[in-house]
Amino acid sequence: MTRIFNISLHVVLIAHLFIFGEIARAQLSPGDLNNVHVHLDGLKNCEQCHEAGKQVTPAKCLSCHNIQAQKISERQGLHGLNDYTDCVVCHVEHLGRDSELIFWPDEQESFDHSLTGYTIEGKHIGLNCRRCHQPINILDKNNLVNQQKDLSRTFFGLTRACLNCHRDEHRGQLNDACLNCHNYEAWKPAIAFDHNKTDFALTGKHLQALCEKCHPNQIDNEYPDDGEFFKFTGIKHDGCNKCHEDTHKGKFGDNCGDCHNTAGWRQVNQAGFDHSRTNFPLKGKHGAVGCSSCHTPGKSTAGLRYDKCTACHDDFHRGQFVSRQAGGECDECHTVSGFIPVGFTIQRHNETKFPLLGSHLAIPCIACHKQKIMSENIKTTQFKFETTRCVSCHNDPHAGEADKYIQADGCEHCHNVESWRKVTFDHSLTKFALEGKHKITECRGCHEVVKQDISEHSIRFAILNPTCENCHKDIHQGQFAGEANHEHSTNCDRCHTAKNWFPDKFDHNQAAFRLEGAHQKIDCLGCHKKIMMGDREFTWFKPIEKSCEHCHGAKYTNDDLGDS
Repeated sequence: MTRIFNISLHVVLIAHLFIFGEIARAQLSPGDLNNVHVHLDGLKNCEQCHEAGKQVTPAKCLSCHNIQAQKISERQGLHGLNDYTDCVVCHVEHLGRDSELIFWPDEQESFDHSLTGYTIEGKHIGLNCRRCHQPINILDKNNLVNQQKDLSRTFFGLTRACLNCHRDEHRGQLNDACLNCHNYEAWKPAIAFDHNKTDFALTGKHLQALCEKCHPNQIDNEYPDDGEFFKFTGIKHDGCNKCHEDTHKGKFGDNCGDCHNTAGWRQVNQAGFDHSRTNFPLKGKHGAVGCSSCHTPGKSTAGLRYDKCTACHDDFHRGQFVSRQAGGECDECHTVSGFIPVGFTIQRHNETKFPLLGSHLAIPCIACHKQKIMSENIKTTQFKFETTRCVSCHNDPHAGEADKYIQADGCEHCHNVESWRKVTFDHSLTKFALEGKHKITECRGCHEVVKQDISEHSIRFAILNPTCENCHKDIHQGQFAGEANHEHSTNCDRCHTAKNWFPDKFDHNQAAFRLEGAHQKIDCLGCHKKIMMGDREFTWFKPIEKSCEHCHGAKYTNDDLGDS
């Protein structure tokens, strides 16, 4: 009520200011009436709106304004609210012929439309008032005209129905309760529409179909700018053939649901169609194959071959088995349960030219039967080999150095199928018979050479140098190199044997300094000292000074040493 009082006071003040400001001009009239009330101008008509000694009263206004009177009596709309029954709260007169009769306290654009009983939502928000309140949308125009309403200015005459402002895109096919399917945010999509509430519930693939697939566009002249609309009524749906073409040409009747469902044509209801009644019962994987894989469009049943697997399946092996007794038929190894696992057993493999023995039993098939470009430049798994010798699958780690043995007996000359490391070879047949420690040394200890250029190991034989220094480091740092016609190498076997590194063969009496007398008891390191050369320590053997004074000093003689 405070709000009404303030607005009323504001209006009254404006009226009084206007009145007192115009006293000088006319003491009896506060100002000109609006054009719509010009017929009430003149002193004799004041009481049409005013009571003696009082301001304008609602009863006087409503005696002429029947529409507002009806709204108030029926408690409808804005005028049906208690705060809006006093006319002068919002309407002001005597402000001139072209003045506004409606007073908007907070501007017209800020008016709370929910007060009328119709809340502005969604796309309606922000629209100009006259976008809806225009003559074309007024239903009972004659009634407003008879009550002298300016159709371009009035806010009466509209209903809350969508079709009051919006045209009927469905041309009367559906009811006028638009909000049953649409909302205020947008007409499309009709998110509230539930097709399952119609006579034809949507399931499976029908849920993905566009509306126009079943509801075609129609043309009329009701709206010149857009004569197209969707047909919703009169759509027949009592049989699939009303929309879908019968690819079987009536052979299986018109009840498609016996075999198919709306999830897709390819998902055949096998309970509805018994394929075992045909000449090709579906077993194994065939039971899960889509019908169209065999029954292609235009060739549903006629002319289908099924006498051989290759009638439908390509020969994956590119004719590698056609020479076998079965002629390459798939069922020799495979079943309809799947191509894998393969029914070709180890026992059957042992009947081939390459029985699986030893470590070969643990090798997966794909380790030998690899993909290879075969006929027609197509890659497939290789099963036929020109040879079954080891080198057809295994690389030669000897780089051809053992060819004289391989060509004669194959890799089996030294190896067996149990393990490559189980080598049987008579080393005495070579120029280097194995003796002593060499007998227990693993082959790779001498025959493994590191290729520094490509960073990989290779087993070598023919190029090996049989000298000790080829495998062992010279711990004497070249002190004995060049002796006994060995040029720059050391003749290790002058002192050592293959049993160990002890100098069992060395005889000091054959050296330049014979050991006699007390010298025979002296430890070798007593004369041959350990020295360092760079970061290496080794025993110095020669040359060594042989004079007595070098070790014993000048006071000793050879005779003295011999007696000691």
